[in-house]
Amino acid sequence: MEHIRVTSKGSVGESILTVLTLGTVFFAAVKLIDLDMQKFYERLENAPEVLSRMMTIDLSIVPDAFSNIVTSLALAFLSLVVAVFLAMLLSFLAASNIAPHRLTAIFIKSIFAVIRSVPSLVWGLMVIASLGFGNTSGFVAILISAVGYLTKTFTGSIEETGGEIIEAMKSTGASWFQIIFHGLIPLCITSFIAWITVCFESNLSESIGLGIIGVGGIGLLLTQAINTYNYAQTTTIVIMICLLMFVMELLMTRIKKNIKYGNS
Repeated sequence: MEHIRVTSKGSVGESILTVLTLGTVFFAAVKLIDLDMQKFYERLENAPEVLSRMMTIDLSIVPDAFSNIVTSLALAFLSLVVAVFLAMLLSFLAASNIAPHRLTAIFIKSIFAVIRSVPSLVWGLMVIASLGFGNTSGFVAILISAVGYLTKTFTGSIEETGGEIIEAMKSTGASWFQIIFHGLIPLCITSFIAWITVCFESNLSESIGLGIIGVGGIGLLLTQAINTYNYAQTTTIVIMICLLMFVMELLMTRIKKNIKYGNS
């Protein structure tokens, strides 16, 4: 009976080599970070006590927490609005198929590659060192990350979908601004809005996380509760954050579906 090979001759060897390489890297990483499993198991017995303390809620913190949630939403939304306008401008200057100058496109892409490589928490620390604690620092830190993210995604959308329309409009003598406003924006607006919804969720998560370093909002209130070992308040705030993110996920999903299927 003739056997039919369903894989290439070298694929099995390559798969084995890949598994061995990944295994070696895994154990090297474990060795490098020096995981202390004994200490982990010793501390694990404290988990039931901590969990039992967190099985209570403090309703007195709800009004203050709700106010801080509104602050976090405002930070996320305001930084998103400004980021969208900046990213729209920069993405058309950075997209290789529409950029007026090749060096300008390379420069913008390089700058935002550096920006995206730095976590928003680090940007927050640098901004706080310059502007001090407060919502202004949070707004600037989130804005930097949001502009970096949207510029990258907008640029990718323009480069992927704009080739044919650009050539067609150039052949009719359309100017650079006419190509953008009458050709590319109507063509890319659906993908732009989808990226914007993702960015808003990310901004909201970052506005909560930046509370660790003194930025206002629900993250700061949560950090204060944790630092004072107030388990009831911590649990209450965590529940409210989870509800917030759940509602936002439903809302963003609905918006994406409406965009996809053209529903109003």
